[in-house]
Amino acid sequence: MRVAVADGLTMLLSVVLLLLLLSVERCSSVKWLALHRVKHRPWNTRNNCSRKVGLVKQQIKLCRDNLDLMPSVARASSVSVETCQSQFSDRRWNCSSILLLPGRPKDLVRGTREKAYVYGIAAAAMVHTIARACSIGVTTKCSCGVLPNTPPSGTFKWGGCGDDLHFGTYFTQKFTDATLRSKTGKVKKSTKAMMDEHNFAAGRHVAQNSLVTSCKCHGVSGSCSIKTCWKALPDFDLIGAALKERYALAVEVKRRKRKKAHVLLPIQPGRDSFSRDELIYYAKSPDYCYPDEKTGSVGTRGRLCDPMTVGPGNCGPMCCGRGADNFTMEVVERCECKYYWCCYVKCKACTRVLNLSKCR
Repeated sequence: MRVAVADGLTMLLSVVLLLLLLSVERCSSVKWLALHRVKHRPWNTRNNCSRKVGLVKQQIKLCRDNLDLMPSVARASSVSVETCQSQFSDRRWNCSSILLLPGRPKDLVRGTREKAYVYGIAAAAMVHTIARACSIGVTTKCSCGVLPNTPPSGTFKWGGCGDDLHFGTYFTQKFTDATLRSKTGKVKKSTKAMMDEHNFAAGRHVAQNSLVTSCKCHGVSGSCSIKTCWKALPDFDLIGAALKERYALAVEVKRRKRKKAHVLLPIQPGRDSFSRDELIYYAKSPDYCYPDEKTGSVGTRGRLCDPMTVGPGNCGPMCCGRGADNFTMEVVERCECKYYWCCYVKCKACTRVLNLSKCR
């Protein structure tokens, strides 16, 4: 009898331990976005690299070996959070749960298109910040980007110091994909891991394909008789907007077996693949109208809306048909500013009344 009870307790403990391990792993792939809270930390000691800031074991090693790059990684986390919340400020899902990391917000656990966007934006932001860090010389591990192979036109020549997209992509893949490996170093093969790996890669590809040509003029009195150009990444808001378009067109997939290997394939009839820069998902999104602990939805009660706008931010779709309450708010702003020689600006304080609406 005692043996049976002991065996039962052992089995129960094993199940509990397994569930704990699974819960810890559920959202580990983007826990590092919690670094936005410590973006101003001086990364001058290896002790700063720990699980407390959302890093997994492999990322801790990368952190300790690349302390000079960690301010850029922390900057990437801030850019990811700011861009996600800005792009979705007028949507029912407004990316607010990203602030809960390194906890386990449930909307970033399920395989939805919202989760796909967060993973894509995280990878793209790191490519952006690391590539920029290389070009301004914050590290000796990289420098300027490679000059284009295409011959320049007669109006300019290739030169300058472009963003090092190659190293930015290389480091980002090592850092983000470290979360997709088991403790033994093997790549995870779950549906979740396959989706995460693809969306990380999609974010990197979107960043890679967003390079623009920047130029600087040389010549007497700014005549621009000589123009030097290089390839650089644009402001990150443009990359965030490009990923938002891919969010809207995200491909729903299902795990299937093909030639003795598991792959993710579109469920849409007649379509058997998706491109490298498309976001993918496998779980339907909730409507995010009401709080739901199971899905991580916080609802839209109390959210600001605009009855005059057309689109998702309108009070109709934002409030899910519940209606909105109107209210006024006074704000104090600087106004009637004048410049006095030399050398200061003097302004008045003006009060402005805002007419606002919020969901019931």
